[in-house]
Amino acid sequence: MKSLFKCFLTAFLLSFSLTGLSSADDTASVETEALEIADRLRCLVCTDENIENAHDETAKDIRFFIRKHLGDGKTQDIVVNLLLAQYGDMITLQDALSPTAKNEKIFCVLSCVFFFSSMIFYIYKRSKNFKL
Repeated sequence: MKSLFKCFLTAFLLSFSLTGLSSADDTASVETEALEIADRLRCLVCTDENIENAHDETAKDIRFFIRKHLGDGKTQDIVVNLLLAQYGDMITLQDALSPTAKNEKIFCVLSCVFFFSSMIFYIYKRSKNFKL
């Protein structure tokens, strides 16, 4: 009877210790995933500072949101998509064109269109003896 009790006690303690180890591993993996997501996102209030280094209340809320959803078992992509749905593209550090980049692209396209239309007008004027 004593040996049976010792076996059950050993099995119980072993299972309890293994549960504690997996919980610690889960916490470490959630923290690692949260840091990976934080590298991809920026604070809305602080200019170009990632949310892990920002000291604003909004950044704290976003960090809590990320860790909560990762702890619930959601993947990184789902958490990022939830944040993008809530805050829009302005929260991402990557994959978003800045307003100056958009303006530069528009300026280049319009400059090319103006240049080529000027060249076509010049060629037409020379070939037809065009008078204004």
